[in-house]
Amino acid sequence: MAIERAGVGIWLPAHFEGEPPSEVRFVDLVALPEGWIAIGEASGEVWVTPIAPDGEGVRRAVPGDGLTAALLGVLAIGAAGSLTAERYADAIPLGGHERSMAVDQSNESVVVGDRAVVKLFPRTEPGPQPGVDLPAHLAAVGFGEIPAPLGSILWHGDTLIASVASFVPGARDGWAWYVDDVADACERDDWAVADAHAGALGALVARLHRAFATPSAVFPSPVQEAGAGRVEAWRAAADARLEEALGLTTGAEGERLREIAPAAAAAIASLAEIDGTPVMRIHGDLHVGQVLRGDDGALYVNDFDGNPLAPDRTAPDAPARDVASMTCALDHVGRVVARRHPSHATTAAAWAVRSRTAFLGAYRAALGDRQALFDERLLAPFEVAQEAHEFVYAARYLPRWRYVPDGAMPAVLARWGDR
Repeated sequence: MAIERAGVGIWLPAHFEGEPPSEVRFVDLVALPEGWIAIGEASGEVWVTPIAPDGEGVRRAVPGDGLTAALLGVLAIGAAGSLTAERYADAIPLGGHERSMAVDQSNESVVVGDRAVVKLFPRTEPGPQPGVDLPAHLAAVGFGEIPAPLGSILWHGDTLIASVASFVPGARDGWAWYVDDVADACERDDWAVADAHAGALGALVARLHRAFATPSAVFPSPVQEAGAGRVEAWRAAADARLEEALGLTTGAEGERLREIAPAAAAAIASLAEIDGTPVMRIHGDLHVGQVLRGDDGALYVNDFDGNPLAPDRTAPDAPARDVASMTCALDHVGRVVARRHPSHATTAAAWAVRSRTAFLGAYRAALGDRQALFDERLLAPFEVAQEAHEFVYAARYLPRWRYVPDGAMPAVLARWGDR
């Protein structure tokens, strides 16, 4: 078949910057009105690609070819070949122009008709996915600060290949609106708007965590207690991620990382002092890019899919994990602004420090009577683990990003050393 002759490149989104697989074994082809959805397997992972006809051959489909709109049709009717759908809305918006959203280095998101956003997972795995049950729980407990989920599309009933949500008019993610607002504040030396965002984000994350901690038919007993064994597993995973970062990070950044690795390992080792802490389902990949701002200025938490390849993607975790990834993201915003506007590097760094303080203060205040959810002892080791993850992400997918954890990891360790 043409798909088998097309080569490994047909399985990769155009923006993909990481190492491609050496080989993908073609296993299924689902016919849709405008082309096909091809399914492959490589190293135990499921690879998914939209395919469009191209003369006598085929190519990877792009927005405008109609393949994403066709997936909305699958969601509306409930099935197509080996694809099945779980629908959360009574009506599914059909048809309309397709256009790409801002680049997501791991997935592909396409807006269809300015009414729906279809996120396709080029790499995924069978099994439960947080992009299905987390929005269902939040809807059940009345948390409305997310784009309304419309449904999910699965291959053979157990492998999530796409999720669909309502389009938020004018929506931009935080890597766009937040970075722009901080850069603008640097230029004008007017910080009222940029400084207010950190408090708004802290309160939003607290409301999200309160909602996760509220019982529903989806999660009848959402909050549990993690014992020393679970905490030890977090420590082992963080150590492994740090070792992976050390192995993958080369050049001057790698040398600097190796110099501070003992301090990073010591921060992670502090987890051994914790013998119990609350856990529940959390977002799991929470950063400013997951917070949309619409035309009306409202903020929406987005993208509950997490890493579709993570083996523990639906396991309860500590709310401090979300807090740590967001405090790291605030630091990263400052570094992105400084990179783009070197003359404002000092000002952007000062903004990042006070924004972290404001975020944490607003988060604690908005937790109200659920203060026990946030175990602050976890914050520093989770921040170290997050920055180690950023090094790995940069090495595998986005090499130009590694300047961010290169500066951020020493800042985390300096705070931990001053505690």
